Amino acid sequence: MLLACTGCSATYTVGGTVSGLTGAGLVLQNNGRDDLNIVANGPFTFTTRAVESAPYNVTMLAQPTGQTCSVTNGSGRVPRANVTDVSVNCSNAVHALYAFVANFSDNSVSSYASDISTGRLKYLGKAAAGVNPQFVTVDPSGRYVYVANNAGSNVSQYAIGANGALVAMPVPTVATGLFPFSVTVDPSGRYAYVANGGGNNLSQYTIGVDGSLTPMPAPTVVAGTNPQSVAIDPSGKYVYVANDGGTVSQYTLGADGSLTPLSTPGVVAGTNPKSAAVDPSGRYVYVANSGSNTVSQYTIGADGSLAPMSSAAVAAGSSPQSVAVEPSGKYVYVANITGGNVSQYTIGSNGSLTPMAIATVAAGTNPQSITADPSGKYVYVANRGSSTVSQYTISAGGALTANAPSSVPGQSVPQSIAMAKGMTPVLLVPLHVYVANESDNDVSQYAIRTDGSLASLSTATVAAGSGPQSFAADPSGKFAYVANFAGNDVSQYTIGANGSLTPMAAVPAGTNPASFATDLLGKYAYVANFGGGVSQYTIGTDGSLTPMAAATVTAGANPQCVAVDPSGRYVYVANSGGGNVSQYTIGTNGALTPVSVAAVPAGTSPISFAAHPSGRYAYVANSGSNDVSQYTIGADGSLTPMALAVVPAGMNPRSVAVDPSGRYVYVANGASNDVSQYTIGGDGSLAPMAVASVAAGTNPSAVTVDPSGVFVYIANLGSADVSQYAIGLNGTLTPIATPSAAAGTSPRSVIAVGRYE
Repeated sequence: MLLACTGCSATYTVGGTVSGLTGAGLVLQNNGRDDLNIVANGPFTFTTRAVESAPYNVTMLAQPTGQTCSVTNGSGRVPRANVTDVSVNCSNAVHALYAFVANFSDNSVSSYASDISTGRLKYLGKAAAGVNPQFVTVDPSGRYVYVANNAGSNVSQYAIGANGALVAMPVPTVATGLFPFSVTVDPSGRYAYVANGGGNNLSQYTIGVDGSLTPMPAPTVVAGTNPQSVAIDPSGKYVYVANDGGTVSQYTLGADGSLTPLSTPGVVAGTNPKSAAVDPSGRYVYVANSGSNTVSQYTIGADGSLAPMSSAAVAAGSSPQSVAVEPSGKYVYVANITGGNVSQYTIGSNGSLTPMAIATVAAGTNPQSITADPSGKYVYVANRGSSTVSQYTISAGGALTANAPSSVPGQSVPQSIAMAKGMTPVLLVPLHVYVANESDNDVSQYAIRTDGSLASLSTATVAAGSGPQSFAADPSGKFAYVANFAGNDVSQYTIGANGSLTPMAAVPAGTNPASFATDLLGKYAYVANFGGGVSQYTIGTDGSLTPMAAATVTAGANPQCVAVDPSGRYVYVANSGGGNVSQYTIGTNGALTPVSVAAVPAGTSPISFAAHPSGRYAYVANSGSNDVSQYTIGADGSLTPMALAVVPAGMNPRSVAVDPSGRYVYVANGASNDVSQYTIGGDGSLAPMAVASVAAGTNPSAVTVDPSGVFVYIANLGSADVSQYAIGLNGTLTPIATPSAAAGTSPRSVIAVGRYE
């Protein structure tokens, strides 16, 4: 007998869809309970059912490793149906700090993002500064940047934009004393002080709520001879100044921010002290003495006065220029400008320094400035002689280990480096995709939706030259370029805030330009001309290209692809007719010089080149031999085939791409209409995934991975569309809900761009 249920209500499920997930560890909750572990993209449903009109609220209990996910349509009341429209979108989180470098000869300040998981710097762009910027600092809130301009006798002041770009304040500079060397902000972020080397004094300012500097009623206070560097103890009570004349001035910092010399206004240091630093506990001060090759060490008394330790100084390298204490207060690092290295010390229980077992580590030429990032994981050095920034990881014992790559290019004569103090995670957000359509002589332009699908911009295409073959964007995301194979020129564009391209005048290239690439900083550009040689250009501040004095350099037969390695020091050209790869170093003026071995063998008809993000490995798609050559990259940039020189691909591989995490490689195979997918081993070698390939459109010609490492796009030459995929937890590609987007006729190149937000 069937019994009726009087007063019972129907129950319904709550769920939705997850997209963009590549990391493990995502856990969702509904109404603060019913934990649901998500392991893959696709639909999800909570176990507990709900009655009609019951409230639901889907939230994140745990974020996946290396990603940040957000919920939309996550709350409401259950209708008389299952809830299926909750959307969880995941993006790769780049837990980044920002680094800023004052470039003495370029009169600019460069911005970099530092990925806290790897310590690698990524160049973002630069802002104009005053004349001969000498020193850069960031206020403790991480919102403002100040630069002392030595020859300009002023301080440039900026706000830090949402993506790390510097924005000049309404009043871009404030006057200082004569020949300012450095600017320092107190721990409260309310006051700033400038060491004026030519005036033997300090300028002192209050900092407004908008970050702007205003001179105090007493605009200066006397210092020693040729003051160089200002250090403030963490409590904000005392200030110390390294004076090149051989002393350290010492002050109390008043409630109004004004400085008052102590009863003993200065203490003796070594010869030519250049830099001072206070340890995080506020008990010790260290001073780098350039003339005596030592580091003076002091204890801070109850009244703020300095007393030399029993060992008043410890040996450093040649001409120590800058000293930094890492945030835990365990280690000290000193940049030695003529020694080309960094001295490293442990701090004892009494504050005294002891050289580590490995007393120094190599830096670039003339290391000028050193800083430790606020997380205490990494150290960076601005090398003024080599115009580079060295990057290191701090090991468990404090010793520095060079990152891979060991340095990134800087602008002209980097003088000082500083880190933003905030630890706010930022997202590297995929924004736009561009496709060069060879037969239509135009470029399709799209926005990337949160699920990875492409939406044509309001102006769906923009004109290019004749037979556009390759599309590239500069590192700042402000400019774009197209190599026009039949037109023998390069189209150039500005990129608007909404991603739309605005044409500039085209510039000539060589015969049949097939590929375009810029250097890491967007200062130089290179074009592989299928008809012979590599064109080389400088990039102006407006993005326009100007041929170098030597407009071309020789390459192999039928150069098909040009690429710049992640360190920004080397250029590689895949020569499809020569079966090899030409390799070059980038000179200080951007001109290319062949390395000692000008070319290395590849497979048959090498057509595409990609370097690993670490700068240690490289991969070449060989369209004629249906395989991928794999190499290690030496310290001089030269390629060496791995023990297993090639791995099989599909038929007619035409394009190779490495994901930003350096874990996966994807190859578009033009004749087998698929994408080969590989994992990258610890030695850089490729291994096919369990699912060795996934289907693409007809005649796939190009592959790109978006900068966040979440989505992959394939330009299909034959089917005139773009295949679109999400990268799964193990690197495998899964077509998204809308598997393709229409393109123009004969799409040859596809590029995805993004930015830090």
